[in-house]
Amino acid sequence: MTYDLRSIECKVRPKQFHPLIDEKRQEIARRYRSDNRKIGIVSLIVAAVFLLILLHFDISKQFVQVFRQHVDSRILLMVIYFSFLYAVYSLLTLPFAYLEGYRIEHKYGFSQQNHRDWFVDWVKSFFVTYVIGLIVFSVIYLVIPATPVLWWLWLSLIMVGFSIVLANIFPVIILPLFYKTKQLEDEDLKQEIVELCNRGDLQVRGIFSIDLSSKTTKANAAVAGLGNTKRILLGDTLLSKYGKDEILSALAHEIVHYREHHIWWLILWQSMITIVMFYLFYRIQPFVYSWFGFAAAHEIAAFPVFVLLFAAISYLVRPIGAALSRYYERLADKGALQLTKDRDAFIHLIARLCNEQLSVAYPNPIVEWYKYSHPSPGRRIAFAEKWVQT
Repeated sequence: MTYDLRSIECKVRPKQFHPLIDEKRQEIARRYRSDNRKIGIVSLIVAAVFLLILLHFDISKQFVQVFRQHVDSRILLMVIYFSFLYAVYSLLTLPFAYLEGYRIEHKYGFSQQNHRDWFVDWVKSFFVTYVIGLIVFSVIYLVIPATPVLWWLWLSLIMVGFSIVLANIFPVIILPLFYKTKQLEDEDLKQEIVELCNRGDLQVRGIFSIDLSSKTTKANAAVAGLGNTKRILLGDTLLSKYGKDEILSALAHEIVHYREHHIWWLILWQSMITIVMFYLFYRIQPFVYSWFGFAAAHEIAAFPVFVLLFAAISYLVRPIGAALSRYYERLADKGALQLTKDRDAFIHLIARLCNEQLSVAYPNPIVEWYKYSHPSPGRRIAFAEKWVQT
């Protein structure tokens, strides 16, 4: 759970801004989100055109046919095919990743990285995503031919299980590739966090500081991991720029997520959504695959069709996942207020994050409904102001 509320440019202006929301920063926030939106749209179009070219000119089919003459193993063929496709796609989208992750972040004063550091991170992301993608790709094309009728259900369950494994290993394997963490050194703050965790009935394996400042000026805090990898992570940017009460408010929000098992509830809901998505895919895919000249979903060369169709279904059901996420975020906000009993600190935290990280405080309601994983900052502040201590 993060506080980074990324959204598209908002043309709707509230009748009155909250006094803590900086109107000038909101104008900059709209430009920042607009710049990101433009890059995202162009990148999406390039990716879609790339996949359609592979299909229209039979490049995908010909690639598989050529290598099938030299490779007997289906698994090895899958590795070669995915590796080629992933490498070409990554190179095509590299300029957009650079514009969004480096140029725009520098333009608005967020990035702390030089070109070399950014590229090193991109290479790390390339290989991490490659490994995860290859596992997912292999599972898809091993399960579909193995269970011709119920592959949609088996794939759903496997993907859900895989996401749980990733959440568990993230803080101990993936995160250290990009950030250094160390035990929190501020003993007074650590003691207050321990007391907050005790009030929230949360047991964690450690309280760590993470060096966000090596890459960005943005602040964040999280309780990461599941089971025996669960730990509190405090960005050094949060520790250096925010007051103790604001830090505790941020952590209280995360603590409530874990105390109330929101993570597991979201996993359950997402599992149901995933099953529905794969079932829709299963019902639609014969028509779509035949339209592109493929006889069955298990054909490796048809992977671009899989990506295009699954992406379309994902965009269709996105508001459902967003609404569920906002529901649990609102419950976590309420729980945080009850846990800290400090409404002012919570309001100041949300307002500062909004101003400093260029979030749109009052987005278009349709945009918020469609894609926001958190209530907008304006709504969160309004909710806190109406909250009555019980």
